[in-house]
Amino acid sequence: MTAALDFRDVTVTYGTGAHALRAVDGVSLQVPAGSVVGLVGESGSGKSTLARAAIGLAPVTGGSITASGRPLPRRGRRPVQMVFQDPVAALDPRMSVRASLTEALGVAGAVPRREREAEVARLLELVHLDPGLAGRLPAALSGGQRQRVSVARALAARPEVIIADEITSALDVSVQGAMLNLIRDLRAEMDLSMLFISHNLAVVCYVCDVVAVMYLGKIVEVGPTAELVADPQHPYTRLLLSTAPRVGASLADSSLPPQVQDTEPADPHAPPTGCRFHPRCPQGPAVVAGREICAQQDPTVGAQDRPHQAACWFPGGPVDLPSPRPRDPQPAEAP
Repeated sequence: MTAALDFRDVTVTYGTGAHALRAVDGVSLQVPAGSVVGLVGESGSGKSTLARAAIGLAPVTGGSITASGRPLPRRGRRPVQMVFQDPVAALDPRMSVRASLTEALGVAGAVPRREREAEVARLLELVHLDPGLAGRLPAALSGGQRQRVSVARALAARPEVIIADEITSALDVSVQGAMLNLIRDLRAEMDLSMLFISHNLAVVCYVCDVVAVMYLGKIVEVGPTAELVADPQHPYTRLLLSTAPRVGASLADSSLPPQVQDTEPADPHAPPTGCRFHPRCPQGPAVVAGREICAQQDPTVGAQDRPHQAACWFPGGPVDLPSPRPRDPQPAEAP
C-alpha cells in the first residue's frame, strides 16, 4: 500500500563547507494512510526540520518526499498541511477567523464561493468551536481556540496529510488534554493521516499508532506504540521513557551509570562516529568493555530490515551493571 507521506533517505543541510549543519541525515519514515505516526525526540533532534522539509520550508539536499506516491508540488494546492507550535504567530492578526478559513478554502478550490460560509461553520464545529466566532480576530480568542482555528485552517485546504508540530507545547496544561482528544476525535471521524511531532513521549503515545524516535538527525527506533512502550529496544528510547516524571521520584534520581550521567548531547556540527548516541549510552562503550563497534560503525544502516527496527548494535534490555555509586551528599544550607 502506498504511504500517505513517505520520506526516503531525506537529508537536510544548512550552510556549506566546514560550517555546514546536517540537521536531518538520511531519514526514511512512512505515514500509512489513515494512521497517526508520532515523531519524538529532544529539542534539536531534527523533528521540526523534517516537517518543514515536507512543506517546502527547509531545503531537501538529498533523498525524496512523496505524498500518496507523487512528488510534492512546488506551486498550487499542497497535499501536506502543517499546524505550527505557536498559534499566535501562525494566524494573521489582521484577518478574522472567517477570512483565514476562506483563504484556505480558496487555495483548495474544492468549495464554490457561495458555499464557503457554510463550510466555515462546518469546519469550526468540526474542531469543537462555536461558528459564531467566525467574525473574531485572533486576539479575541484564547490560546486553545487559536490552535483549534489553526487545525480547522489546515483541514480547509483538503490535505492528504497533516503535520502537527508540537501543537500542545504552547498551551496551558489544562487545555492540552482537550487538544489531544480533538486529534483523536478527528482521526476517528475523518480517517486522518497525520505526522504528530512532540518532545513528550507520553503525549505521542496517547494519540499515535506508530512511534518513531529521532536523535541527532537520525531515526533510531520505529515501532507500534504499544510494543515500543512495553519493550523498547533502543537505549535512547528507554531513556526517554525512564526520565518521564513519576510521582514520588526526586528529579535528581538517576539510574544511569556515573560515566554517562552528566554527558551532554553531541555538537550537531560534529556528530560522533558510529552510533551518535554512544557517548551517552548507559550500555555503550563508555560503560561496557568490548563494545567498540558502537563508536566505529553506524547502526542506522539497514535498521529498517532488522526485526526490531532499532538502530542499535545491542538492542533489548539493559545489561547487568554494578549499581551506580551514590552522589556525594551536599552540605545543608544554613537556616
